[in-house]
Amino acid sequence: MTLLLITTLLVSGLGSLSSSVPRQFHVVKEQKNWTEAQQYCREKFTDLSTIDDMTEMEKVKSLIQEAGAGNAWIGLKRGEWQWSLAGRDFYRENESEFRNWDSGQPGGGVAEECVNMIANGKWHDVGCSSSLPFICYDGGSSTHPYVLVTDKKNWTDAQRYCREKHTDLASVRNQTENDQIKDVRGNNPGIACYIGLFRDAWEWSDGSSSSFRHWNTGQPDNGGVACTEIKNGQWNDAGCHHQINFTCYEDKLVLVRENKTWREALQYCRQHHVDLVSVTSERVQRWVRARAKGASTAHAWLGLLHSYGVGWYWVCGQTVCYSNWTQGHEQEGSFQQRVGAVESGGGLWVSNLTKTDKLNFICTTMEQCG
Repeated sequence: MTLLLITTLLVSGLGSLSSSVPRQFHVVKEQKNWTEAQQYCREKFTDLSTIDDMTEMEKVKSLIQEAGAGNAWIGLKRGEWQWSLAGRDFYRENESEFRNWDSGQPGGGVAEECVNMIANGKWHDVGCSSSLPFICYDGGSSTHPYVLVTDKKNWTDAQRYCREKHTDLASVRNQTENDQIKDVRGNNPGIACYIGLFRDAWEWSDGSSSSFRHWNTGQPDNGGVACTEIKNGQWNDAGCHHQINFTCYEDKLVLVRENKTWREALQYCRQHHVDLVSVTSERVQRWVRARAKGASTAHAWLGLLHSYGVGWYWVCGQTVCYSNWTQGHEQEGSFQQRVGAVESGGGLWVSNLTKTDKLNFICTTMEQCG
């Protein structure tokens, strides 16, 4: 295996994480499918490469050429199907994965990112701009939870209507619910109705919101679930099962998979690295979220603490401006010093843990808040 790396300073300045984070891009000359490449990058570095702008694109392109890697995966992948109603407590195990696709569905057209139900109760993917009737879910009604709305709307307007008038567009958790919705929509073969299943067109492996794209002419054209490769300096969509080289990125955060109290974690980071991480921007939060995915505990310590009369602040000395708290988080009202952690799954911050809890933690190798 040949490994080539390059360090890119994203924003000029003194190098504090509050303004910029140096990132290293790596080209790995080892044939893997996209999922295997993602796993490798998360174990060895941070994640498959996210590319934010043309400067980074040129750096990665040059790196691939220097390595003689030919085509290589990056972290952009066609989005997964998900329900509009996203409440965790609404779905039991595997219920959010229930599907009732018709034969040959989903068809995989590039613009077919929403789903309707036809007369036989089967599902088709369809363009979200189509004007169709739709089925709402009303969580306040135990006897008639599904409501047919015959006014034709595109999927986004249908979603907005259901959320304003009821609860959300209908989710389908099992075959029984599918049959109930089928009965509500009626058996007119000429009517297809939106339900709440949709997918985002493309998403980055590390959860980044970067909208930068560098598609080759006529791309993407595969449809269906597709991954992205760089070939001859341009992006193409490709089947995720193909075995090719790949690119990873590495930031200046270190996940320590040892269980320590918050104070022990702070001491460890200051002894072996620089400090517990301070999350001072959305960009740093993205990298923290990517690192936290590899934790062996449900949460990972951040350099975040709260003192009565002071409020929440970072160990680097900066008060909390950017934040990513879980819903219902209370910032005030406690006379006891508290500490903060990040969810390993969702990336949200929590404050209901104690200093004696033992968790994995995230260190930084750079001075922060400088």
